[in-house]
Amino acid sequence: MRITQSFGSYNQRRYGRPWIAKITSWPVGGKAEVAWGSYLGSDNGGEVEIDANPGDVIRTGQKDSRGNRTSGDWYIVSLDGSLIPTTAAKAKDHWESTKIAKPNPLATFSTEELIAEIERRNQ
Repeated sequence: MRITQSFGSYNQRRYGRPWIAKITSWPVGGKAEVAWGSYLGSDNGGEVEIDANPGDVIRTGQKDSRGNRTSGDWYIVSLDGSLIPTTAAKAKDHWESTKIAKPNPLATFSTEELIAEIERRNQ
């Protein structure tokens, strides 16, 4: 499914283009590996987009060249395609728990059940 997130206008001399990525691999003790999405827009605003499935871990953000407002947010894709905010640690736990079980147990949950399951796993 197509996952999107909107970004408002920004000063291109200070901020980089907004970005989105889907976690594709997360080695033990290493950094997450990603597949990059794309930004559709200009410095007047636009949206990032990527193809993802329910239960996937997504990151979005934008670099601030001054360093004080750089963003890099973590999300989990719900069944309806909305993004559930989370932390890096909870995203890692979610990633590991969904990659162990076959088939993916989150695929059979309703959106409410998925949110409840993610919260339960992140406690």
